[in-house]
Amino acid sequence: MKNLFISMLMLLGLVAWCLPQTSAQEDSPAPATQKTKKTRKKSSAGLSPVAKALAEAGYFTETEARPKAKFYLFICSASWCGPCRALMPQVVEEYETNMKKDKKVSMVLLGADRDEQAAREYIGHYKTDMPGVLKKAVRLENAPEMPGIPWYFILNARGELVSAGPGNKILNWKEEIKKKPQRATPQRGKRRR
Repeated sequence: MKNLFISMLMLLGLVAWCLPQTSAQEDSPAPATQKTKKTRKKSSAGLSPVAKALAEAGYFTETEARPKAKFYLFICSASWCGPCRALMPQVVEEYETNMKKDKKVSMVLLGADRDEQAAREYIGHYKTDMPGVLKKAVRLENAPEMPGIPWYFILNARGELVSAGPGNKILNWKEEIKKKPQRATPQRGKRRR
């Protein structure tokens, strides 16, 4: 009986340890997150330009993009966007059934939410391990201007724009990655002369 009681206490301790943090703890910056971002910056040497930019931005998810991917597929989406919420179940299903298996591609959510917590809750709603970074935190040299969301674009490992358009086109990613790189349109804030 004593062994059963000890086993139950150990099991309860394990369950409590695995539970997510409370919102009060999540609102304060976690030292582990900051440490992880510093570690990523140090380990970004030797990565492709896209993988390096993602590592330097810092992921708000546990999963990171594949550092050796040939193509990076980005979907810009946010919790407050109705069309984004309508599209995300299809994107997540495609990611879970096909994209994760393809070693040459890496899917990344560009969270357009105001903060990391909102973006984390948004992707968490879909119960997926899709990597995610905040749109405002990542600097991608050839990312196209996005006239609205949901919006997608694909960069090859060198950072060249391969394809871009309305978010639902990402579901045709197998055809889109076959395209030759194109010139990106200037990002917001950059003026043509």
